[in-house]
Amino acid sequence: MIWIAIAIHLILSAGLLYASWQVWMLKKTLSATVNTIDGWTEACQDGLQVSSPSLEVARDGVIAVRKQYQAVEIKLEKFRELLSILNRGVSFVSSRWKQARKGSSSSPNNKLINKSSGRKSSRSKNNVKRRR
Repeated sequence: MIWIAIAIHLILSAGLLYASWQVWMLKKTLSATVNTIDGWTEACQDGLQVSSPSLEVARDGVIAVRKQYQAVEIKLEKFRELLSILNRGVSFVSSRWKQARKGSSSSPNNKLINKSSGRKSSRSKNNVKRRR
């Protein structure tokens, strides 16, 4: 009976020794992880302290560029309106010019009509041939 108690005691001791060794290894791993994270945290804080003025300069630059873009956008809109007005003016003048050209080509001087037959005279046929 004593041998059974000793055997159970040895099995329990071996199991507890293994469990304590696993906890010790976990503690080492967690300690290394904490040290690594602390190093990263320090590096990030140092980087942010150094870059804070740079971030402010960059932010100011972005604000300035946005203002310039808005000013250019306003000028571009005015330019588009001007081009639209010019385009309307050119199309108006072009249509008037075409109407004037059509009106001058249909004047009575270019078409000589023989009053007796209602046909063009031989003189107007010659004029047409000369133009071609």
